[in-house]
Amino acid sequence: MSNDNIAKISIIGGDSIEKIGGQHTEYVGKMTYSSSKKLITTSENGKHFGDKPEDPPKREGRIIDIVMFVAGTTDPINTEGKKHHANTEYWKYYDEKTKKETEESLNNLWNKLKELKPQFHDLHIEGKFFSWSGDNDTKERIVASERLFDVLLRTYPGWKNQEVHLHLIGHSHGGNVINQFTELVSSKEMIAKSAILKPRKITEFPKLWKVKSITYLSTPFFQKKHQLNHAKLHKGCKIINVHNDYDLTQQLIADFSLTNMEGLLKSFQMDRFEAGIKMVKSVDKDIIMTYFKSLIWQDFKNKATLAWRETAKGFLGFNIIVGEFIKYINSLKIENSNLQKEKASFVNLLNSLQQWTSDVHKNYSSIAGGYDKSTWVKNLNLTQGLQVLNILLAITTGPKDSYLLSLLAGIFGENKGITDSIDETSWTPQKQTKSLPIIDVPIFESDPYNSRNKKGEFTAFLKGVQGAVHKRELEDLLMRLLSQFIKPSMLTFVVRTIDYAIEPVVFGKLDTEVTKLRKNLAVYSKFVTQYHAGLVTEKDEEKFKDAIMKAPGSVSYLAMASHSLSHTQLWKRVEDGLRNSFSSGVNPGYKKK
Repeated sequence: MSNDNIAKISIIGGDSIEKIGGQHTEYVGKMTYSSSKKLITTSENGKHFGDKPEDPPKREGRIIDIVMFVAGTTDPINTEGKKHHANTEYWKYYDEKTKKETEESLNNLWNKLKELKPQFHDLHIEGKFFSWSGDNDTKERIVASERLFDVLLRTYPGWKNQEVHLHLIGHSHGGNVINQFTELVSSKEMIAKSAILKPRKITEFPKLWKVKSITYLSTPFFQKKHQLNHAKLHKGCKIINVHNDYDLTQQLIADFSLTNMEGLLKSFQMDRFEAGIKMVKSVDKDIIMTYFKSLIWQDFKNKATLAWRETAKGFLGFNIIVGEFIKYINSLKIENSNLQKEKASFVNLLNSLQQWTSDVHKNYSSIAGGYDKSTWVKNLNLTQGLQVLNILLAITTGPKDSYLLSLLAGIFGENKGITDSIDETSWTPQKQTKSLPIIDVPIFESDPYNSRNKKGEFTAFLKGVQGAVHKRELEDLLMRLLSQFIKPSMLTFVVRTIDYAIEPVVFGKLDTEVTKLRKNLAVYSKFVTQYHAGLVTEKDEEKFKDAIMKAPGSVSYLAMASHSLSHTQLWKRVEDGLRNSFSSGVNPGYKKK
């Protein structure tokens, strides 16, 4: 045997890499993995294992613990459209700009768990190699489970014949990847069909490997798919469930498993969208109403100038919002041909609406033409805009007969547009765990939003949206969600503006369109008033007026910040549960620094 074909390696603790005889060798824990076909490994007692690094003899009495992280969906979907977005960086909380550690990152779940490693004899914490897209997509979760199996075998090939206890920690849909993993490793048929495992000639899960603990962090548990299979669970498997009462993603958004979601929001610039909302909200409505009620001798010119300025600002804000919404709709990949046609028609209407808001903004950017109220109305280009608005906002009695809401319900409907299934998820794994005890870890009191004393309002809102999903009344669900972005006073102001400023000076066909718009808005106003839950406090509205989407209680905050809270730290009950599940034995020589 030539020395060039032999990588002679002594087993050592820790992870390291070296080349011997031109071959790449990686140490993982106390075993070795080499690219060399022929490998001689020196064991701890000086004996040689032979040619197969993946098949060393079992060492009696030794139990190896492996902790594996499985990232999930920080935001409800993979907004950046990256194939391996859910990876190690997901857990670390580095500063986004400097990519360096912060006080928050040093004390997060990731680092606190790593501190447990030297406290046990044979504990290995793995999080460097596994990644998946994080997409809210059933197929992606299935592929992720196959990759998880593959990564475990690639990372720890020397322990296939050793007793190994797996401790899987998954955030959000990472928990469902774990559940799918338990289904996969329990089925030789599923393994044989895997496009990832089949080429590697992997036919079964190592016989001595068992799942000893599963920690679910904000995981939405499905009723039908991604079920927990108990075949490869250790008889003493611990189930730890961390959940937040304010988590809107776990309790609602995750009900919708989406298709074709890669890059859905790539073109959706949240900062531009927020800029539009901020601009519209900053319009001083009192200035405009004062102008309408003023008589010509009451400093009319100055009041008109101010009213012109505020109106121009409002239409510029609307123009930005519509523009971003067009990008959002265009990013939806819809295969249903009928819906595709409706989408194209809808986008054409939005383009017309955006052109109108642009033209009106230009009209009000100057005072040319006078300060009288008839000029103010003329500048609105009502003939240009009303027909489009009345098509978009057409509604007779409620959400069910709304053109806009019905179209969006079709896009998000089950097996119609971008949603492959709707499954009412649960915050608890109780149905899946059967007789296994659950360590329940509620964390809502640690959510900053809890200090706002809005739990009653949130609970009522959640009950309403969940009820709409249960009845499959998606139009009503969308109305309830949209109502959280609109304050009732905003629609009331628009209706009053039509009453005071527009209807008195228009006639004929235009008057008919104005009347129709007012009726449409009045119906929307009724439901916004009924459904607006007032989840954001006035104090937070003022504090976060430049970034209202981040305000505690906003839909965005509840879907993202409240959802992510579970993986920001190592909760005491989680640590205790994990410590009690490790099988490799406590290291008596460990001394805390």
